Amino acid sequence: MRRRDRFRRVTGAATVVVVVGCPGVAAPAAAAAPGSRPEVVHYDSADLAEYERKWSNIYGPLDNATRTVDDGVLTVTDVPFKTGVDYSVYDHLKYMAVSNRTFPVPRQGSVEFSVDVTARTPGATGGHVVHGRYGPPGSAAVAGPDARPYAAPVLEGQQAAVVLNMIDFCTGQLFDWFVSGTRAFPLIERLPSTVTGNTGNPDCPGAAEVGLDRAYTQIVREVPITPGVPHRVAIRYREAGGHASVTYLLDGIVVARVGQVGVPLDRQGVAWTGTYPSLGPGEPLAGKIRSFSMAHGLFSLLDAFPFQYGCTPPEATGPGTCDPRYAPYSVSVPPAERAFGQGAVGSFRNFTVRTVGR
Repeated sequence: MRRRDRFRRVTGAATVVVVVGCPGVAAPAAAAAPGSRPEVVHYDSADLAEYERKWSNIYGPLDNATRTVDDGVLTVTDVPFKTGVDYSVYDHLKYMAVSNRTFPVPRQGSVEFSVDVTARTPGATGGHVVHGRYGPPGSAAVAGPDARPYAAPVLEGQQAAVVLNMIDFCTGQLFDWFVSGTRAFPLIERLPSTVTGNTGNPDCPGAAEVGLDRAYTQIVREVPITPGVPHRVAIRYREAGGHASVTYLLDGIVVARVGQVGVPLDRQGVAWTGTYPSLGPGEPLAGKIRSFSMAHGLFSLLDAFPFQYGCTPPEATGPGTCDPRYAPYSVSVPPAERAFGQGAVGSFRNFTVRTVGR
């Protein structure tokens, strides 16, 4: 059987639509506006050389995952995860590739990223609990008996996942699908300037500083999926009438829609998973996002928000240090708790960008 024949869309996901932050608003239809014609870009690669022309590993080799392209299917393998980085968001990125092309956002309309994903995440299991200590990066390994302990259960997809990302590096706004062996969840976040470097980016003129009053990382909801088969994940960002929303689809089914993009879910007073509470009010971003980059990779998400914001990395001489304003939020999770034998294998096919509007 040729590999392309195995890319069937089969889902065991619940069909309930969750509309977040938009009371009384029905899930949006996929149809184009009257008189508009969708622009569709297919972003697959025939071989590894073409893949490397289209995508960049802007954060480096990370966990040294292996990559193959066979009959148009990209497969990225990292089993088991090799490192656990107790500093900032760098533990999250086991493998990440970002499109060399950016895709404009219509002032009235939508842009949608989608791809067929098959995920295998051996070693990631329900009920797993991560342990650490409150303190600066690297302090868990040398913590004294008085150090306050940290423990939190994590979802299967937080332990290891195959991911599709929609990123605006200038505002830091980010939308994700996390797909693991038997579960999937949409995630919405805004990255701080310490991660994106937006204010120093010449491609982001006038970019505003994003601190913890505007940054957030939140899992919207988790749904079951049929394991071992491809699933079509899609993220659709829409602007209309001065409002911005994002819709997450799984195998053509709307799983969640979030309105007031830029405002954390808990500040909107809507139902969500509770992972992770925000530290500020955020801000509406309608009209401020000009384009998105598409990305994909293998991720974990095992630590605590705000992911050691305001802290320095550990050194050979001992733990890092944290700005006193942010020190109470810092949690040190030792490498053995971050990489405990789990890993991920992700196959991607049919990268597609669909733009409607102007």
